[in-house]
Amino acid sequence: MANQNISIWEFLFGGGLLSVSLIIILMFSGIAAIVFFGQKLYALNRENQVDPYLLKNVNDLLNDGRIQSAVDFCRRDNSPESRSVEKGLSRLGRPVSEIANAMETHAQIELNKAEKNINYLATLSGAAPMLGLLGGVLILASTFGTLSKTEAVIAQNLLAADFYKALAPSVVGLIVGFLSYIFHNILVGKVDYLLMKIQYHTNEFLDIINKPS
Repeated sequence: MANQNISIWEFLFGGGLLSVSLIIILMFSGIAAIVFFGQKLYALNRENQVDPYLLKNVNDLLNDGRIQSAVDFCRRDNSPESRSVEKGLSRLGRPVSEIANAMETHAQIELNKAEKNINYLATLSGAAPMLGLLGGVLILASTFGTLSKTEAVIAQNLLAADFYKALAPSVVGLIVGFLSYIFHNILVGKVDYLLMKIQYHTNEFLDIINKPS
């Protein structure tokens, strides 16, 4: 008896033009998602690195009256937290509420920068499975249209041959969507952690400048 096993290559690219086109689009989208995830994860990991003694050093410099040295220290650290603290340092002498508003506005800017293009993964996580499913439905619709004009025995063989072709884009779409969903959640977790650290440094800095003399 002949071997009837279907190779992965045949499963993916053994269908018609529609199936192959959708699979190629989905694969390129998946590769783009992987590259974007890697770059964004690397960037967020770098942004999440901050001098653990940032606030202590800023506090010591302020106690010595060396405001410009504190600003220079924040610039050298160049993390989202230090840039937020630097924004507060630049407003020293003004009401604490004004300093807090300036730092909160800067924190929102840092958040928007960190979140940039992450929604691409959220969109792909939903669009990829639907695109794959749409391709599978269109392939089956075409197959059933052909079956209606074909003899029963031939029709059964045609249906069996074309059924796996309809599954291919759906499977690829689900894989791409699943990976995009996981990637999106990981990056959102990194962004949330970054925001939490910025808020912590903002509150601690406000406590420093608002403490009793």
